[in-house]
Amino acid sequence: MASSQSSTKISAKKLLAKYNKQLPSKELDLLLALAWHKNIEYIYKHPEANISVATTKTFNKLARKRLAGWSMAYLKGYKEFFGYKFLVNKHTLIPRPDSELIVEQVLTYLKKSNIKQANIIDIGTGSGCLISSIAKNYPNAKYTAVDISIKALQIARTNARKLGLKTKIKFLKSNLFKKIRNQTFDIIIANLPYLTPKQLQEPSIKKEPRVALLAGSDGLSYYRKFLEQVPKYLNKQYLILLEIDPSQKDLIQASIEVDLPQAKIKFIKDLAGHVRVVKITN
Repeated sequence: MASSQSSTKISAKKLLAKYNKQLPSKELDLLLALAWHKNIEYIYKHPEANISVATTKTFNKLARKRLAGWSMAYLKGYKEFFGYKFLVNKHTLIPRPDSELIVEQVLTYLKKSNIKQANIIDIGTGSGCLISSIAKNYPNAKYTAVDISIKALQIARTNARKLGLKTKIKFLKSNLFKKIRNQTFDIIIANLPYLTPKQLQEPSIKKEPRVALLAGSDGLSYYRKFLEQVPKYLNKQYLILLEIDPSQKDLIQASIEVDLPQAKIKFIKDLAGHVRVVKITN
């Protein structure tokens, strides 16, 4: 049996070559590092090292998943965001660099404001990357995070614990504000589903949870419900930050003007120069 297994072993170099016309070399190196439980530098230094049958099977499985459209973040099981590592799985969205705008805006607002201990809530927290990144950089606040998915909340709690925030953030299963009782907030952030059925066909997001992406024919069904509910949860001075698709700028402005007629609205652009975040203040 041992001799049969050893005869099927293959070198790292040959194993990587099987897919070098289908996947970028950097991705292949990372997938082999994951399967082999080695760092990439080890692979570079030992291209002729034999790979075990079990590792070969794991690598082939990862490569096939990548070819089928699974993101590298899901295959790795984590994604870097705002300088931290966040666990992700099929129940959570993959954190995007554009969403860091929300964290930056909150931290800037907190540093400039005179709020002694801000009450902050994250609606649709997913992996918890937004609320945890804020809490890590500004501990002197009260934090709540809600999501409709209990499995997403489990990941969010784990991420918070790994960042030393286990007792800092209260996680709650809720459909928007439904389970929030007798509270008002200084800051409300939300990255709710905002894609249309057509946008959901994009290959890069097909493996992400539909419940965290799809929001009706124009992508704003959840934000409309959010805006209808939000007025009674606001303190006298407030900040609301919402992530949207650039094409939704005019539609969401119209909704805000209906539900928060006195509010000031500002649109913030991402690194590509596209409208990405709506800033609502009074």
